Amino acid sequence: MFKKGLYFLVIAFVVSALAACSGDKTSGSDKEKKITIQAAHVVSAEATQHAMFEKFKELVEEKSDGRIEMEIFPDGQLGGEREMVESTQAGNIQISSPSVGVLANFSSALEVFDFPFIFKDVESVYKVFDGQVGEKLLAGLEDSGIIGLGYSENGWRHLSNSKGEIVTPDQVKGLKLRTMEVPKHIAYWKELGANPTPLPFTEVFTGLSQGVVEGVENPFQLIYTGKFHEPSKYITTTGHLFDPEIVIVNKDFFNSLSEEDQEIIQTSLDEAIAYLRELNTNLDKELRVKLEDEGAVIRDLSEEEHNAWVKASIPFYEKHADEVDKEMLKELLDEAGNQELLDVIK
Repeated sequence: MFKKGLYFLVIAFVVSALAACSGDKTSGSDKEKKITIQAAHVVSAEATQHAMFEKFKELVEEKSDGRIEMEIFPDGQLGGEREMVESTQAGNIQISSPSVGVLANFSSALEVFDFPFIFKDVESVYKVFDGQVGEKLLAGLEDSGIIGLGYSENGWRHLSNSKGEIVTPDQVKGLKLRTMEVPKHIAYWKELGANPTPLPFTEVFTGLSQGVVEGVENPFQLIYTGKFHEPSKYITTTGHLFDPEIVIVNKDFFNSLSEEDQEIIQTSLDEAIAYLRELNTNLDKELRVKLEDEGAVIRDLSEEEHNAWVKASIPFYEKHADEVDKEMLKELLDEAGNQELLDVIK
């Protein structure tokens, strides 16, 4: 009797222990398991986007008590933007932050961000990023084997060139202009008469210095940290695009993590993005002073001059709106409060 009773006692103990373990996804060895995340981007270590990654790393390691470690590779150390996305898809790296234009090659819904003059101010940008349209567009990435965690940023893209001051859209005719490897960007500048030449970001300075291209369109901080203003000193503040950089993670890797670790990564990034927005609040004003001190000639557009650029983009909308998810483009323009261009494609 004693042996039989002992047998049932042992069985009860084992069942109880197994039930306790199955109720906690992160118990036992999982809580002690070390995870290393490799994260890559193409911009300089001097840029605020890199500062965001450093904050992301700090928060992840702090929230996980050092169990999750992050290694950050800036300056295109692990390849250009397209290669970076492909490496993230393949799981060779876990996290990267490509420009939305390049990422649209992997999720065509994102092409709506490639249309010019969608946003009038940074408030409308964040309204979209943090709203329903932003969420829908991130969700569309999962079919490509990646998950969109949130919207990083490089800011407003402006036009710079080595030839002279540009004020009106017709002055870009014939200009050999470096663009990203993005079909809609190329089509837009062709519409204005420029000669767009796609080059990887890592080749831009050399291309400008050797005359392969005569101009670029980039945010102030990429112009400054990339030293593009040295061979291409005439800058026009067109603000034709706001440059989102979506932080993506390999889907299989993320789904293999416990809910607790997924939460650590997501909340850490959310806090790091808030930190980035804070850093970028007065950044263009500060960079403007530095650029001018180093010889850049910056031409601001008056409201009338800026409106001429917006009007010049209307034929592009009329020609290309049907090539993308038109309803999503309408939702984007509506959420951004851009009635003028919304009316063009209705």
